[in-house]
Amino acid sequence: MLLPALVVSAALNWYAAWMQKLRLYYATKPIVLIILIALFVLWGGLHPPALPFLVALGLSLLGDIFLIPRSQRWFLAGLIAFFLAHVSYVYGFNAAPAPLLPTLLAAAAAGLLLGALFAYVIRKTGKKPELKPMRKVFLPYAAVLVLMAASAVLCLFRSAWPLPAAGMCASGGLLFLTSDLLHGADRMGKRIPHARFWIIATYHLGQFLIVLGAAQWAQLSLPR
Repeated sequence: MLLPALVVSAALNWYAAWMQKLRLYYATKPIVLIILIALFVLWGGLHPPALPFLVALGLSLLGDIFLIPRSQRWFLAGLIAFFLAHVSYVYGFNAAPAPLLPTLLAAAAAGLLLGALFAYVIRKTGKKPELKPMRKVFLPYAAVLVLMAASAVLCLFRSAWPLPAAGMCASGGLLFLTSDLLHGADRMGKRIPHARFWIIATYHLGQFLIVLGAAQWAQLSLPR
């Protein structure tokens, strides 16, 4: 019953995002994460390897709720919740080590992306005085977001991770990164047609793939 409920709630939420039906959008937004959390508990259990991912999902749910009110204070609270969610994902992904060479390559790619993001944020906020104080929030958030995505991709090279689970988490991490980059660009004035739809669709797909992959890894990592 949970999977059909997930499909229906996500479809309603995406429809509301596309059609700009904000009441329906905000009413259905937290439901998707609640069902994803229930699915993760069902598939991955409450074993130690699964707990960082469960914490990240719980913090993501809080972030979704905090972003519903339209105020700077609640936006900041939502950003902090998602910051902590990314930290928890980083911890969960890195519980198993990755080989040195892929780690160095991922670090180099992450550094280049982060440099580009920092330059973009500084340039955009410089043109909008009201956003300038948010630099001290946007920049650390960008750093942990890129670290989360790099950690997810490195699962492809971790011997402890089965390839299907690693592939799902890597794809999920990159989709989550895409969602937050779209959200940040939209917040800083970039006009993206149907931005709300693309932000929420990539976010939900990313979280779903992380749930699938991390739950599979958590089950397989238990002592036999």
